[in-house]
Amino acid sequence: MKIGIMTFHHIDNYGATLQAYALWSFLRDQGYEVEIIDYRPYKAIRYYTKGFSPITENFRINLKVFTNILRSWKMRKFLLSHIKLSTKKFYLKKALQQVSTKYDVIICGSDQIWCLDSFRGFNSAFFLDFASNKTTRKVSYAASFGHTKTLGSNRDKVCKLIEQFQTILVRDSNSLQIIKNQCNREAKKVLDPTFLIQYDTINQAPQLKDNYLLIYNQAPLKQSEIDFIKSVVRVRNLNIVAVGKYNKLAQINVETASLKEWIGLYSQASYIVTNTYHGTIFSIIFKKPFNVFIAGNKINKINDLLEDLGLENRIFLADLKPQLVSEQIFDIDYDSVFKILESKIRESKKYLLEAIMQEQKADSFK
Repeated sequence: MKIGIMTFHHIDNYGATLQAYALWSFLRDQGYEVEIIDYRPYKAIRYYTKGFSPITENFRINLKVFTNILRSWKMRKFLLSHIKLSTKKFYLKKALQQVSTKYDVIICGSDQIWCLDSFRGFNSAFFLDFASNKTTRKVSYAASFGHTKTLGSNRDKVCKLIEQFQTILVRDSNSLQIIKNQCNREAKKVLDPTFLIQYDTINQAPQLKDNYLLIYNQAPLKQSEIDFIKSVVRVRNLNIVAVGKYNKLAQINVETASLKEWIGLYSQASYIVTNTYHGTIFSIIFKKPFNVFIAGNKINKINDLLEDLGLENRIFLADLKPQLVSEQIFDIDYDSVFKILESKIRESKKYLLEAIMQEQKADSFK
């Protein structure tokens, strides 16, 4: 059986790359012939390469351009060496007609591939409009509408495309409600694919002697967040390491970490602070004490995940007094968390494999 995956895989983002790797890797391990459809719309390419310009909009020298290029090169190198991509790259939506009958199953997801309110807007390719449900099983896995609340003027088009899916699996309650309330279709909520696999083979341990707090943030820190970090590191005399972006708080900045180095930094950290969805996920996967600084457009997906696992108290509250931080903040009952999580992992794998197979049986998987 041949399976194609449509997702965000070519962007300069650790979480997006790892979710693509995880879904592909899990299906490969089940014995399927699977590849990522290498679709890179020009609109996305222009957006993600704007940081590669040596001159800023204010006509100043962009010294970060070499950092951005190196990090992106490492990301691309990981894709080429660890994931099977389609032999042909597609930059135009109409070109996807070339693979309209190539796969027995096409899976769209995960990530925010159905978010209509991002710079990408509505792109029907991520709803698999290029394939016919008469020749190809259409499945979504952990697809998300992100912070989109309503389909608006795109409702009829989206719902017509959703109607052609044999199975709809989404990763958050907001997406679940949109499918049910606006398209009148049944959907199930599943875990992000990064929960479905282990990372031992791509874990490159950092060469750091001292214990550290890891910062993985995609937005500038607020003063209350800075004060909180300082109070946490004082409790256990931790150094501060920042990954992905430079942070002046950090003694060590790893701006161009590879995927393997990123995984390694997560696996060895003594504490983690992040404002990202996948940054939160990997804190949990590696059973680390952590806090999440939630940005406005990420409240739905992060809060949804943490509530499901009984970890909503790890959301940072701006009015938390630094002097109240103590050893207790390092304590998370991961035995209880993983009882819930392991059940959800089994359920998610079962739903995915049932969606792929004609028979409604998926009781065993690797």
